[in-house]
Amino acid sequence: MIVNVLIVTLIFGYSGWMIYRHVQKGKEGACAGCDKSKSCSAAAMDSPLSCCGSTADSKH
Repeated sequence: MIVNVLIVTLIFGYSGWMIYRHVQKGKEGACAGCDKSKSCSAAAMDSPLSCCGSTADSKH
């Protein structure tokens, strides 16, 4: 019984953590929230497909 409660607690805790992380990364923006933002060639290019280029970036 205690093991079942522990497993359920771990599952819900992990799920909550993942939702929290997803929301925080979403607030950072497309490139900042992406795991590949540092190595993404599209993010470094000045193109319409780039989320960090001068045409699509209105925050900087």
